[in-house]
Amino acid sequence: MQRSRQLLLRLRLQAQAEGLVDGAWSQQQQRLVILGTGWGGARVARDIDTSKYDITIISPRNHMVFTPLLASTCVGTIESRSVTVPIVDIQPKLQQPQNFYYAASCKGIHPEDRLVECCSGKLPAAQALPLAGTLAPNQTRGHTRQAHAWMNEDGLRFFVEYDKLAISTGSQGSTFGIPGVEQYTHFLRDASHSTAIRSTLVDNWNKANIPGRSPLDRDRLLHVVVVGGGPTGVEFAGELADFINRDLRKIDPSRARDMRITLIEANELLGSFDARLREYTARKLVKEGVQLVKGVVKEVTEGELELQDGSRIPFGLCVWSTGVGPTPFTVSLPFAKTPRGRLAIDDKLRVLMAPRLQPDGHVQADADRGPGPQQVSEVHMRQDEEDASLHKDWKPVGNVYALGDCCANPDTPLPALAQVAEQQGKYLARCLNEEAGKLEAPQLPPFVYKHLGSMASIGGASAVIELGEAKQRKLSWAGFSSWVAWRSAYLTRLGTMKHRMYVAGDWALTLLFGRDISRW
Repeated sequence: MQRSRQLLLRLRLQAQAEGLVDGAWSQQQQRLVILGTGWGGARVARDIDTSKYDITIISPRNHMVFTPLLASTCVGTIESRSVTVPIVDIQPKLQQPQNFYYAASCKGIHPEDRLVECCSGKLPAAQALPLAGTLAPNQTRGHTRQAHAWMNEDGLRFFVEYDKLAISTGSQGSTFGIPGVEQYTHFLRDASHSTAIRSTLVDNWNKANIPGRSPLDRDRLLHVVVVGGGPTGVEFAGELADFINRDLRKIDPSRARDMRITLIEANELLGSFDARLREYTARKLVKEGVQLVKGVVKEVTEGELELQDGSRIPFGLCVWSTGVGPTPFTVSLPFAKTPRGRLAIDDKLRVLMAPRLQPDGHVQADADRGPGPQQVSEVHMRQDEEDASLHKDWKPVGNVYALGDCCANPDTPLPALAQVAEQQGKYLARCLNEEAGKLEAPQLPPFVYKHLGSMASIGGASAVIELGEAKQRKLSWAGFSSWVAWRSAYLTRLGTMKHRMYVAGDWALTLLFGRDISRW
C-alpha cells in the first residue's frame, strides 16, 4: 500500500506539472464507484439515479449470475447464457459517455485519497507502457481522459477516483483448510464453474465407455460426489439424478445404471429448513438414486477423498459446496473485520474503521474461520461476534459502503443469501439518491432485512418451499406444486424479459427433446 501511495503522489505531481486533470474530478456530478456485479452491486447499479450520479462499475465479470438456477446449467436443463445477465442490460445508462464499466479486478482501496486501485491483466507487448509510473491517456468513446496507470508484473494497474464507493465483491467457497479441496474439487458459484462441471461430467461419461477400461476405473469415472447438504449441494444432486434417470438412461441404460451420486453432509440436509421438509428431501433424493453419507471430509486427493472415520471414496467428479468465506481481497482491505474476516458495517451499510490497526493496515481477522466442515449452511452461516465491546469505538469511513457476502454488521449479522444482498442494494441506492446534492445528509432509517423465505429444487419435478420470518409461523410445502411455484418465482425474478424468454425456452426444449450432452 505504501508503494502504491508513493507512486500515486508521483503521478499526481506529474499531472499537475503537465496541466492534466483526471476525468473523475472534472465531472459536475458525484461519481459512484461500484465494485462487483453480484446481487448487491447489480441492484445498486439498477436503482441508482444516473441524473444524480455518474457511475463506474469495476468487476472482472461483465454480468450478474442468477445463482438460483446455476445448478440447472451443469446438466443442460438450461444454458449458461440464460442465467448471465450483462451489466449493461441491468443499467443501460452505462452506454452514456460519463459512465463506465471496467473489466478489471480491484487490488486495493485508499480511503484517505478516495481511490480504488485496479488491475486489468497483462497487455500484449506492443501495447505495454514503456515505463512504470507514467501517465497513460485513456481513449474512451472518442475522447481522451487522463488516468493514473502503470505496468507491473501482474499487468496494467490504474487508479479510479470516487466520491461514493459501494463494495460488493462477494465471497468465495470455504475449504476449512482441508488439503486438496482447491486442487481436486469443483465449486459451484459462477457460470464458469458450471461449465467446467458439465465438461467433466460429459468427459467422464464418454471415457467410461472406452474398451479396455478397468472396472474399478470405470466405476470411479461414473461416480459423482457432492460435499455439502445446503441448497446448492442438494439442488445439484437433484438435477444430476434427474439428468441420469430421464436422459442418460435413454442413451445407454447399462452405463446410466452404473452412475452413482453420493452426497456427504456432516449434519442435516437443508439445515435451515423445517424438519418435515428435511425428511421429505432425504426420502426424495434416496428414491432418485442419491446415496446419503453422514461424515466429515479429512482430505481430498486426485480421484479420491478420505473421511475422518478413515473410509475412502473414489470419484470422477467432486462438487464442493460447504459454505462461504471472505476473499483475499476482502481480508486485505484496511477496514475493521468481523472474526470471520468479513468487512464490518453499521446499520446503514457504512464500512467501519477501527482506531487500533495492525502494522499491515487492517484489523486482524480469521479469514476462514467457521463452525466446522460441511455444516449445512452456506446460506444461514451465523456469525459469532461474542464481545460487543471490541467494536464500540469503530467509526464509519466517509462515503464507503459495503453490502452482500463480503460484509456483516457485528451486532446483527445476516446470512450470506442473495436476497440479503439484493435488499441491501435496493436500500443503499435509495439512500444515495435521497442524499445526492444535499449539503447535509438526511436522516434515513437503518437497513432492516425481511426474510422472504427459502426454496430448493430437489429433482424429479419436486421442490421444498418455506415462507415466513423465523419468529413467525412459517408456511411450508413440498412436492410437484412446490416445484411449479419454484420455477414460477425464479422466472419472474430474472433481470430482463430477454432472459426470462431464454429460460422459458430452455425449459420447453428440455421437456420436449431432453437435455443436450454435447461436449464443447
